[in-house]
Amino acid sequence: MTAASSTSAGETAHDRLLEELTGGALAPGSPVLETAVAARFGLGRAPVREAIVRLEADGLIVRGPRGPVVRTLTPGEVVDIYQARIALEAEAAASAARHRSSLDLARLQHVHDQARDVDDPEESRRLHGRWHAVLRRSCRNDTITDMLERLARQLALHDTGDMTRSANLESTDDEHQVVLDAIVAGDEDTARRALREHLERTRDVRIAALVRDEGADAAS
Repeated sequence: MTAASSTSAGETAHDRLLEELTGGALAPGSPVLETAVAARFGLGRAPVREAIVRLEADGLIVRGPRGPVVRTLTPGEVVDIYQARIALEAEAAASAARHRSSLDLARLQHVHDQARDVDDPEESRRLHGRWHAVLRRSCRNDTITDMLERLARQLALHDTGDMTRSANLESTDDEHQVVLDAIVAGDEDTARRALREHLERTRDVRIAALVRDEGADAAS
């Protein structure tokens, strides 16, 4: 295998495994064994091993007694991740308002319209995540964007059914509209405040679901 093909196989393994982790195909606590992943993807063990190491560095996989497993976040860890995300993404929203371009605004509006109009709750949730990704790239700060992408991937490990409930999706549509309107108007303060309030609410939704699941596990 040439160096180029080896790199390509490593990227393929990383991207496919990342999709399984953040898309819910691999639940928190699930084993991530080289042999099983390699067989599932039709790849060699070396690129899969490389992908697992990279995803460990991103905080998505941890080493358990029997090998790598999908990271399980505690409610406290969710609070910590959200604290960092809220601080960074609120500034990203303000920066997006400051540096807004016609192309950025068109992308944000397009994804927002898609999320609002789609009927499938899972697709709506996915599009809400995509809207945040577009927002992060619109801030014109690669360091903030990279850090926020890493935090968003960690939180995606614990996307709960509560995130796809109609009440949450409707609230998210409304809150995204407020942020978008502020960005269009170049209102940095409102964009920052509205994005912070939106993420604080979704943080509380996730934490409530995690605490409820903890209680159910303890009772079983």
